[in-house]
Amino acid sequence: MIYKGLNDNKLSKETGISNGLIGKARKRGSLSGQNISKLINTYQDLSADWLFRGEGEMIKVNEKNDNHIEDKDYVIKLQKKTIEALEDKIKRLEKGKK
Repeated sequence: MIYKGLNDNKLSKETGISNGLIGKARKRGSLSGQNISKLINTYQDLSADWLFRGEGEMIKVNEKNDNHIEDKDYVIKLQKKTIEALEDKIKRLEKGKK
């Protein structure tokens, strides 16, 4: 979501996945196959392997189509933002355990 600049509401509107399911998926760390399919159909540059299995790169890179080649620095910047968001989540979860 960070990569795409989305919040729960915008993701819900664009994919047809309810806000409630997005929130629940965030807590459990997973979405159903049907909802992952909705994400793939809506955001066609997202890798199905990455979404379903957590393998490979998040964004598909198609060297034959310049529209899908991501600027390396931009991708790195977005990956850093994602890492920061995940580190913040870990800190919040660790505080909750104490």
